[in-house]
Amino acid sequence: MAQPQTVWGGIYSETQAFRGEKVADTMCSGCHGAGLAGGDSGPKLVGDDFLSAWNATSVGDLYGYILEKMPHDAPGTLKPEDVVSVTAYILSVNNMPSGRQALPTEPEALSQITILAAKP
Repeated sequence: MAQPQTVWGGIYSETQAFRGEKVADTMCSGCHGAGLAGGDSGPKLVGDDFLSAWNATSVGDLYGYILEKMPHDAPGTLKPEDVVSVTAYILSVNNMPSGRQALPTEPEALSQITILAAKP
């Protein structure tokens, strides 16, 4: 049986997180602030508050939330490849390690990866 995957297993690529940073700078920073560190109308996506809110959920849950509900003023307008890149960037700014493979865009695959606030 395969080991369960977590965000601590190097599940996204640095290149993908870099692309996500560019998307976030354009589409997310207006609400979530520079570096997703919190803004006037959006919560911090970095640190303890974010990690406790999403702990024990799946990367697929986070991806789906962003895909369907963000940006707040135009929900559902981001392309899946942009959303998966932003998801990688969020993991990156929360100090979760990158790896060789990019995160997939398939929700089923993403739902198999667990977000854990603390490294196991």
